[in-house]
Amino acid sequence: MTECESRSEHSIIRVYRADSRFADGVAAALLHLVREVWRHRAHVGLIFKRDFKASYRGSALGIFWNFVLPLLPVSVYVFLSMLGVFPNIEGLPRAVYVSFNVTLWLLFAGLVEQPIKVVKSRNVDAMKTSLPISVAIASSFALLSFETLLRVLLIAAMVLAYLTPISVYAPLAIPVTIIGVAFCLSIGLLCAILNIVLPDTQSIITIIMRYGIFLSGVIFPLSAIGPLGWLDKINPFAILIHATRDVAFFGTLTHPVPFAALCFATLLMLLFSARVFYLMEYRIRGVI
Repeated sequence: MTECESRSEHSIIRVYRADSRFADGVAAALLHLVREVWRHRAHVGLIFKRDFKASYRGSALGIFWNFVLPLLPVSVYVFLSMLGVFPNIEGLPRAVYVSFNVTLWLLFAGLVEQPIKVVKSRNVDAMKTSLPISVAIASSFALLSFETLLRVLLIAAMVLAYLTPISVYAPLAIPVTIIGVAFCLSIGLLCAILNIVLPDTQSIITIIMRYGIFLSGVIFPLSAIGPLGWLDKINPFAILIHATRDVAFFGTLTHPVPFAALCFATLLMLLFSARVFYLMEYRIRGVI
């Protein structure tokens, strides 16, 4: 038997059908997506390195831009708040308040917008290879994670500069942030699917995320503006940012009931979005 014949006998032909996943349940869908990303974690790292180098290749200052540009949006809002452009803030220095909130907002906004961009482009790498769309989305979050880390370091610098006390319950801000990550990722996955049917979805989401920052208690407390105070209890982004800030600096929750309701809604949305994305992935890839 020749080597060619031996290889042909052991070759495996995979046939994908768009309806082949309908028998799987919600838990199976979520586990499958997690395992896909974990199995391709090395590829996620390679894509991050490629995009990281591509962002400064050919520029005079090189890698300098990768560390400065992510901090500019936060720095601008901090500067404006220190000039007194926004209403007074109670309990925290303005620089700490704004840098903390804007960092969370940019993280949440990225988690919503990135899946839409990746799915819309159908991901060139995924179409040329067997790379799952879920892995392509996870890879797009690598640079977002790096930028968030830089902004967290800026927050730490602000806290030290203003000698701002931290709550003993500050570590609990991490699981609260994870809840926000799950919520925003769920929205991003659902909107990515919806954008295929209604292409206007991306434009609408972009507008919401650009101007929603002013209605989410990010730059100034909504309570400082009487007519907008009620948004503090119904705007999910305001609830998440407020809860994270409360736990980190004060150790309490100002609005525990809305936050508990949002946690329950996040769990349902995460399971629902994971299943919908799991079922639609083959259709997105055009593999039928």
